[in-house]
Amino acid sequence: MRIRDPEIRPDYREFPLIENNRAVCTVVVGADAPEKVCAAAEDFAGLMEKMCGDRPKILTDESPLPENPVLIGASKYTAAEGFAPLSGYPENEVVYLKNCDNRCLVLLGNDSGAFFGTQFAVTMLFEKLGCGWFGPEELWQVVPKKENCSVGYLDVEQRPQFIARNNNVLFRFPEVGRRWYLGGAKRVAGHRMQVTYPPQKYFKDHPDWYCMIDGKRDPLGVDWWQFCYSNEEVVKLFADTVCDLFDKDPDLKQMAIGLNDGWYEGWCECEGCKKMGTNSEIAIRFANKVAKLVAKKYPDHVLTFLAYFPTYFPPTEEIPVEPNVEFMFCKECDMFLPVDKGPDNGYHLKYSYVQSKNTYPEPWRKNFEKWNEIAHLKQISIWDWYCIAAARPEWKDIPWVQGDVITRNHRYWSEHKVQYIYNDQGPLPEFYEDGSSFPLRWPLWYVNAKGMWDKDLTGSQILQDACRKLFGRAADLMLSYYLALADIAIHNEAKTIGWHPPDPDLVYQVEDVIRIDDIFAAISVLKPHLTKEESARVENQQQLWEKAKGVIAASAVKHNRPVAPGAIPLEESED
Repeated sequence: MRIRDPEIRPDYREFPLIENNRAVCTVVVGADAPEKVCAAAEDFAGLMEKMCGDRPKILTDESPLPENPVLIGASKYTAAEGFAPLSGYPENEVVYLKNCDNRCLVLLGNDSGAFFGTQFAVTMLFEKLGCGWFGPEELWQVVPKKENCSVGYLDVEQRPQFIARNNNVLFRFPEVGRRWYLGGAKRVAGHRMQVTYPPQKYFKDHPDWYCMIDGKRDPLGVDWWQFCYSNEEVVKLFADTVCDLFDKDPDLKQMAIGLNDGWYEGWCECEGCKKMGTNSEIAIRFANKVAKLVAKKYPDHVLTFLAYFPTYFPPTEEIPVEPNVEFMFCKECDMFLPVDKGPDNGYHLKYSYVQSKNTYPEPWRKNFEKWNEIAHLKQISIWDWYCIAAARPEWKDIPWVQGDVITRNHRYWSEHKVQYIYNDQGPLPEFYEDGSSFPLRWPLWYVNAKGMWDKDLTGSQILQDACRKLFGRAADLMLSYYLALADIAIHNEAKTIGWHPPDPDLVYQVEDVIRIDDIFAAISVLKPHLTKEESARVENQQQLWEKAKGVIAASAVKHNRPVAPGAIPLEESED
């Protein structure tokens, strides 16, 4: 216990929350508080009850101001403290936490549209009090017991690094996703129009909407089809559909109109499309036409195309891009290195990769920057792949930690005016990951989410804070485990791109497996000093590593390469 010298600040006291296992604060919300604020107030009270066994009262601002008030959301009392009502969507996501000279504690955020600012403020406070959420299971959620608890100096005004931060953690486990500050402005990624107008349903009546191949309109005759992008009827179809979506959802300020997924064989060969130029030039010209029509009704709304695989390379000539056209760049490069470094792992400067059907004459970073130089893009977003097991199911049992690589990527993108990020990742059954994958994947998913929110954090800092909360006296050694995994990932020289990982044993070589085994041997000495929950988490992580060793060993045996001492190959790990 740290003892303060009373002679330094004899008048100093902190804002009290808990004293002798009693909640000594009272929550105050506005009389007409919206549902999001009421939910945040209930969350605050519930977390306090978990900490000390006592639940604070929740009052409205129609009541006199109580002793030790925690003002959650906008009310007449927050207005008296100088906090104006928060609004503005999607451009003004903000969170405030302030100890107002011990008169009151203010937890307030913008709850407009899809924002959950007040909920984020409550989460942020309790994170500062030692709480943490690392998965949906109770074992991976930390709410410490406290006999006494108070808040000292607190004055936070925070805005996210990116206006939208979306992935399957938020979509499938929203309670966890919001603890991780995921969400933000409502955004749609992907191939929306291909799902809306499939040829199986519309080709019979509208054959000219679809690609011409070898002189015949036959979109179902190829593995991946495209629309006929020179067809003005298709332009109007896209524009009308987008405007209808905007009509129905006032919170939606952006829509994906990306080309269909796939490679090169499904592109229209009609004379009109041939005149539009390369695939990337077709994408820009088509997007511009759609954007001009949409802008007549929604000039401030954004339409997003994808720059990847068939549209990976920038146009060969400068084409002015409409201000409401956004290009979403897929991170089509090495999975493990930061994007601002090149050439990629295991390659010389120029290389081909069969999965992408592309030859890459230079690192992704240079291609990305060249796109911006030629097209002068004003709206940019990123599609990043973290679905490491999707193309290689054996990776579902192998840890992948990026650590500082993730936050380094965030900084690079932010410096290049990227506005938001979509992470294509689990938990998703198609990616061989589900809710049970959190104990293995939280160091990847959680660090990424937290980094997208807070530009000042590094991956190492995020992991360090998490380890202190999860592992007690084993925190430093568990941190060394995750940092070792991150170090192994960034220094491997295996060939990889996008969501296609290499053979596991090429990443985790014999010396790397021994290195991790040594860390867990050191951790075992501390197990008698851990709480039941801390010990269970450490044992879980060690069991996951033992399983990963078996998968890595199976990969080594399969390819006739060395196996780490003591590693037993898992037969079921084979593809």
